[in-house]
Amino acid sequence: MTLGLIIGSGMAFFAPGSKAAIQQTSEVADSKQQLIDIVLKPKSQSDLDSFVYHSVDPTSRYYRKFITPKTFANRFGQRTTKITKIRQYLHQHHLKASVYGGNLVMVVKGSTKNIENAFKVHLVNVHDNGLTYQKSKGAPKLPKSISKSVYAVFGLSTYSPFSTTQSLIKPASFYTAAQSNSSQPAKYSPQKFVRRYNLGSLYANGSSGRSKTIGIISFANFHPNDVYRYWDGEGINTKNNRLSIYRTNGYKGTWDGYDETTMDVEQAGAIAPDANIKTYLAQSNITGMVNSIAAAAGQNAVDALSLSWGQSEAQVAYEIKQGITPKKYNQILNLLFEQAAAQGISVFTASGDNGAYDGIATGMTNGLSVDTPSNSPYVTAVGGTTLPKTYTVNKKKVTITKERAWGSEFLYPNYKHQHFFSRLDMIQSYFSGGGGGFSKYNGVPKYQAGVSGVGTYDATKLWTFKKGQPTLLKKPQTISGKRSGRNVPDISANADPFTGYSMFITPKKNSGSKGEWEVSGGTSVVAPQMAAASVLMADNSVGRLGFWNPQIYRFARSSDSPFTPLDSRSNNTNLYYTGQPGKLYNQATGLGTVNFTKLEKAFNG
Repeated sequence: MTLGLIIGSGMAFFAPGSKAAIQQTSEVADSKQQLIDIVLKPKSQSDLDSFVYHSVDPTSRYYRKFITPKTFANRFGQRTTKITKIRQYLHQHHLKASVYGGNLVMVVKGSTKNIENAFKVHLVNVHDNGLTYQKSKGAPKLPKSISKSVYAVFGLSTYSPFSTTQSLIKPASFYTAAQSNSSQPAKYSPQKFVRRYNLGSLYANGSSGRSKTIGIISFANFHPNDVYRYWDGEGINTKNNRLSIYRTNGYKGTWDGYDETTMDVEQAGAIAPDANIKTYLAQSNITGMVNSIAAAAGQNAVDALSLSWGQSEAQVAYEIKQGITPKKYNQILNLLFEQAAAQGISVFTASGDNGAYDGIATGMTNGLSVDTPSNSPYVTAVGGTTLPKTYTVNKKKVTITKERAWGSEFLYPNYKHQHFFSRLDMIQSYFSGGGGGFSKYNGVPKYQAGVSGVGTYDATKLWTFKKGQPTLLKKPQTISGKRSGRNVPDISANADPFTGYSMFITPKKNSGSKGEWEVSGGTSVVAPQMAAASVLMADNSVGRLGFWNPQIYRFARSSDSPFTPLDSRSNNTNLYYTGQPGKLYNQATGLGTVNFTKLEKAFNG
């Protein structure tokens, strides 16, 4: 892929050139072992949708009567007789199949030759600018007698959106804002989250996450010793067997992105000090993503699930066009998150760290975009804020006086005099902020309908895009309007790495070397924190809290709302969207920040 240099308003961006890359292909070895997913249709999508909402409706007879994967399979999953027919067909082609709990996802394993024969496809290796991956020529086909039970087939492509050279499924995300230290930076302790968002009363009432489990979905290994060292540095006395790892499909793991996994586990365990932490590790592609979610839902062992990795909707659209991601990928994720919701698992996802321009770091956006899976209506999408702090910009002090949406625009004057060593360095400086905006894949969910601010927006346009290339406007434009689609995020908390949180980490693969204390940030810090807060509140409940969103949007309309909207029109932007004065919902920060003392009372009152 050729690179071009785009210059505008005193700044330069490296971006893909205009000439299309030439792809070369080669045959996939017949004996190569493949892993394919068959997503099965639910018995009744409308019945499932209805149950998910009734399960968190206090007026319903199903209120918090969450079900097991076995009951889910019987009521909503594909029929066992249909699954048996599919197994028999696959067995005829010498393929092995297993089904995750819930009867929604079947994993198929076997040789290339047998996969090609069973699914009527031709698999090739694509060689594209140093990147090699497998894809299918032709869409997979199954006999009509069983295809009616099948929602989608995928995994024929091994395109990996995360690698050492290209980060497309990315931590959403991880930035280090301070140099490593030999001692713990106390002012960046997770206790800042506890104090800022009023979790103290939960601990005072005896909540600690005991008998609860937090699930972390990730794509990279981590050193358990780092995590225990971190908790010890935080003064947290914890049992030495609270960590477990599930390697989805036997995945051995990579160390690319190990800092993200480390941070997620450390933060979750610090906020809920007695909760168990179960980490699901899988290959960093859509098959790994789907299988880990299916495994977590199928096992039903976790009470809350945190996911800090994702892709922009713009990137997903590109991959679908290239034939390496199934057209129904968005619906597949929604279906699995509905299973989690039906079972009472609260799911939290990071909304991204490039502000309203999710995907800018990969060059896969011509402007506004939101992150997936945060775009799903069945997860609680967590956005970012920044806290009060004084910065020195061009030898002048700039003070942020109150918590606001996370966005780096107030530092732009300094960047005009700053040397950037890479495009990624530049992108992270100019496009650093909490993800938020409108989904193009999912409509407005009914819990958002009618909430003031949803579907309308105020914005300050700082950038213009031409063929994917951003140029900073000399004079910002004030805009307001209406848009359709699921509004992202739902809630927000401190995610700015400059006001972030400590972590302890050792170099890749070398757990015996001396570790380092660092300060990190990103909405991926907040997702595991929210999952931990959820299990703390569940300590005082009769059971799991379940799917948050229908409940929290109802709470936000009450006279004693547990949320503080960040609705200021000025000095409060995620690089595009701002606050809407007087509105409950604002696209830069959702419903706003959380008072967990009030939220716990609302959940358990």
